[in-house]
Amino acid sequence: MRQAYSPDDVDVMRGALDVWCALHNVGRDGVEANEAARRILDLMGRKKFTCDQLLAQLSDFRPAPRHRVS
Repeated sequence: MRQAYSPDDVDVMRGALDVWCALHNVGRDGVEANEAARRILDLMGRKKFTCDQLLAQLSDFRPAPRHRVS
């Protein structure tokens, strides 16, 4: 597993997380965003990805449906 990330890697990961959060209407400080960030770190720890590749890898990860309180 990779231990160090270049500044470019960090930019790619941050960009992928920002896009994922926007696509799913999730705040970056929420539980879902934290789980997405962990998945991104895990993926980048195995090999280097582009932002688009990371998003493709996250395509099966969706936030849990929110329940509305009436």
